Amino acid sequence: MTTLRPYLAPLQGNWGYVVAAAGSVVTFCTLFQPWVNAATLDGRIKATPFGKFEISSSLVALWSGAPPPQAKVNGTWAVLACVAIAVTLFAVVVNLRARTTTLSHLAACSSVAMALFIVFALVHMNGKAPELRSMLGYGRTTDLGGQIGLLMRWASGNGKYPMPGIRQVSITTASLTAWAWFAAATAVVSAVAAIAQWVRNRPAGPIQIPLQIPLRMPIVITRPSSAPAPAPDSAPTPDPTPAPAPDPPE
Repeated sequence: MTTLRPYLAPLQGNWGYVVAAAGSVVTFCTLFQPWVNAATLDGRIKATPFGKFEISSSLVALWSGAPPPQAKVNGTWAVLACVAIAVTLFAVVVNLRARTTTLSHLAACSSVAMALFIVFALVHMNGKAPELRSMLGYGRTTDLGGQIGLLMRWASGNGKYPMPGIRQVSITTASLTAWAWFAAATAVVSAVAAIAQWVRNRPAGPIQIPLQIPLRMPIVITRPSSAPAPAPDSAPTPDPTPAPAPDPPE
């Protein structure tokens, strides 16, 4: 341990941020794994939060007049999560050397943003699960194209023909995979670690915010005079009293 102290010295006071950075890397890797898994009578479909589908199907509804609608997964939340992960890694790595308050705040805020984006992506994928499962449906039972597809699949030995009241089948609904829950867990743990480190490094004492407002304020009221003030003259006014005449000489 003596030889490792020089290498561990920059990590002092930043362990929470390091855990957040490591969790961000793990979360980034999980974004490329399937988050939704749907299994139907016609195959299986998997989807990532970026909207990439992995489908295995016999395409029984290929000739259907009204095939099932294609589901659309919005990958905006996944992209925003990647941006937040990049910002977190940058802030943590640079802060190990710079040790600035701004980078510490940036690392904590970006970790929280990443966790929120991952949770939003999880909710979005969970809402799209029924649509993904419907992509592998048969469509309407009266659709001639779908019935031809079912018969061709049965004749080629790729599946059984769904006859009501005769064959028993098991249908699995779409659900979130373990990758989705693992991504949410790592994102939340990373955010909690970053916030805990930020609180630990914050100076002791409550944050003082000047909120005191004086209740008494001097009020000066100027009342106008009843008589208007005389206008100043530019030249002096002459005295109307005549000067006394001089005395006559004796």
